Order: sequence, then C-alpha cells, then structure tokens
Amino acid sequence: MKKQRGMTLIGWAVVLGIIAFFATVAMRLIPMYQEYFSVVQIMESMKVELKENSLTKQQVKVLFEKRFDTGYVFNVKSDNMEFIPGRDNYSVKKVVIDYEVREPFIAQISLVGHFHEEIDVEEPLGK
Repeated sequence: MKKQRGMTLIGWAVVLGIIAFFATVAMRLIPMYQEYFSVVQIMESMKVELKENSLTKQQVKVLFEKRFDTGYVFNVKSDNMEFIPGRDNYSVKKVVIDYEVREPFIAQISLVGHFHEEIDVEEPLGK
C-alpha cells in the first residue's frame, strides 16, 4: 500500500482561506497607513514652514487643508486638528492631529485605526 503524499483538497482550502483572510486584512490596512504616513510627511514639512513664518491659526488651518487635498488625505477633517497658540497668542506653537479611520472588513466587523501626531513649532529642528 502506498502512502499518500502532499496536501488534500481540504488542506488546500484551509491554506487558501488563511491566505485570503490575511490578504483582505492587508488590502484594508495598507491604504490606512499610507494616508497616515502622508499626514506625517505633510506635518514635518509644515513644521519647517511654521518655524520660518509667524502664521495665525486660520492661516495654518488653510495651509494644512490645502496640503491634505493635494496629498490625497481624506480622513483628516478640520475637527481633527488642534492648534495651540504660541507665547504671543497670535502664532501657532503646536499642531495636534488626532483622527480615527474605520474600514469595513467582514459583515458588521470593521478595522479601526487611531492615529495621533503632533508637531511642536518652538522645538529645535534637530529633534
């Protein structure tokens, strides 16, 4: 009698099911994190700009919204941005962006990403 070698049909179905599950998770999470890395990149470039210019809260908000539009950042709304005034209560000292992304996964299950990023304009650039 010969021994059976290899995987059975049920074994292949299980392996393909596991691969499909992780592929679905990756397809939902990767765009979420790509957007987050765009937010971080925009914030770092804005940090340099805010250090060089003394801008009001409204000016900074408009600049962020324009950069988010051109950077394809859709999940950060104006409610998610907080601008802390500087010593002169005119310019912006700190920018905090705190937002959440919900991606539908399977049926009533969603994947949730909570992102928090902040820049301190008065901090030295080397940090």
